[in-house]
Amino acid sequence: MAQDYPDVGELVIATVKKIMPYGAFCSLDEYNTRECFIHVSQVSSGWVRNIREHVKEGQKIVAKVHNIDSVKNQIDLSLKQVAESDKKRKMDAYKTQIRYGKLLERIAIKLKKTPALAQKEANQPLVKEFGDLVTAFEAIHEGKPTKIPKAWSDAIAETLSKEIKPKIVDLRKQFSLTCFDSNGVKTIIKLLEKIEANKKINPKIHYLGAPNYYLYLQAGDFKAAEKSAAALLAELEKSAKEPNCEFSLLKQ
Repeated sequence: MAQDYPDVGELVIATVKKIMPYGAFCSLDEYNTRECFIHVSQVSSGWVRNIREHVKEGQKIVAKVHNIDSVKNQIDLSLKQVAESDKKRKMDAYKTQIRYGKLLERIAIKLKKTPALAQKEANQPLVKEFGDLVTAFEAIHEGKPTKIPKAWSDAIAETLSKEIKPKIVDLRKQFSLTCFDSNGVKTIIKLLEKIEANKKINPKIHYLGAPNYYLYLQAGDFKAAEKSAAALLAELEKSAKEPNCEFSLLKQ
């Protein structure tokens, strides 16, 4: 790591080393296994009868840096200050970081580079440029330029294109559609087929039971999916007015 200590308030990955009645001694995985401590009062928001009911030796945990005393060389962590969503997000990011580190080792072998050269020529420069290896690899995967040698960036990009599957977001929007003329069913089919004919988005319409349906589509991210769905449903609402049909978006 570029710095010896984490920042106060930072989420960190720690490994529980030794448990005492008054707290747990841990090591910081991301800071050269620097020792840290979780006082029993910072384990849970409720009363802790037995600290071993909350943490176990050898367990990897997500904690928040509660206090740092560089003079005493002491880092205090808190478990009770970390929300479940933050725990999952931090742990997922850590696992991705480990995965990309191993990926870089494989790329080094492919380029006939030693682990030391991999650190010097790729890992360290990428972390310095982007902040961490995950952000760096994502940038390379997106085709953004980097300051590392071209042989490294090309090899990383090629490997990532094979290893990383495109992110897909599924979205459903429920709506009702009713037509009041004698050919109402045929009119509805025609309107829905027009929406499904969009080859760029490839939406699907599913029947829930008259007069309710749902629009299903996939996109690279939620924002893009919402935008595409809004455009399609607006088109459907506009088209439904002419043949005396009634469209409404149902509460999601």
